[in-house]
Amino acid sequence: MKVSEAGIDLIKRFEGLELAAYQDIAGIWTIGYGHTGPDVKPGMKISESEAEDLLKKDLKPREHAIESLVKVPLNQNEFDALVSFVYNVGENAFKNSTARARLNRGDYAGAAEALTWWNKATINGVLQPVTGLTRRRAAESALFLTPTNPPIVGDKTKVSENSRVTPVEDSPRRGNLAESRTVQGATVAGGAGVAASTLGKNNAEELNKIATGQTGAATAPATTTATGETGAPSEATTGSTTTVTTTTTASTETAPPMSSVEKHQADAQIQLALLILIVLGALYVIFARIDDWMHYRR
Repeated sequence: MKVSEAGIDLIKRFEGLELAAYQDIAGIWTIGYGHTGPDVKPGMKISESEAEDLLKKDLKPREHAIESLVKVPLNQNEFDALVSFVYNVGENAFKNSTARARLNRGDYAGAAEALTWWNKATINGVLQPVTGLTRRRAAESALFLTPTNPPIVGDKTKVSENSRVTPVEDSPRRGNLAESRTVQGATVAGGAGVAASTLGKNNAEELNKIATGQTGAATAPATTTATGETGAPSEATTGSTTTVTTTTTASTETAPPMSSVEKHQADAQIQLALLILIVLGALYVIFARIDDWMHYRR
């Protein structure tokens, strides 16, 4: 299969004609209708007919690439659009593209959409859309989707090719709930709210215990005799010798506990951070709803 005159005209329109060699944005020497190669030298000049010959020569490997990489039937417009695309992006790029993957699965409309994604280039180190590429991809996609035969309207087995089918609007939607930014934001806000509520409740209960004296180190009275035995305090006399027992208090040595004010301040800081998360989550939900309304109509 060969590219038609319509396809060649499309390529010429977007490649432009330069009869004197020049360096493109990537520093590659170019001449004619986007012809590059070791034969292009600085100062080189050609005629328009020579540019035509170079273009025809350059189209042959692109035509072979489409024939070898595409496994589904193509009409002339689809073939022309793909040749123009490969002429611009290269064979390897098309080989690894989503457009080719979709096309070989039989998703022609999806392939046409994927062509339009190739509208960016790295300029001064920044990847950004290029108006000329955006227009070229739109033209290639439109040509790809242009039928070469009258629409099929009577054959019910080929309803997918019928352009008279009554359409309904079905805007793009998220694949599942996990991809919904509204659900994600609500989850963050809800989780932060539960954590803040639980922390506040625990903090209030702890402060109440401290205020009522229900917390502190437990103490237990005990007695120790002079011989190290524990028992009730007593005094015994044997002759002129007197044994005296003393009472001591057993306690557990611990680090000084945080004061109630310090603990309350620390918990208040954590609660503030959680409240900030709640506010950010709510703002995220609002932003997601506005963005979905503008782009997804949900």
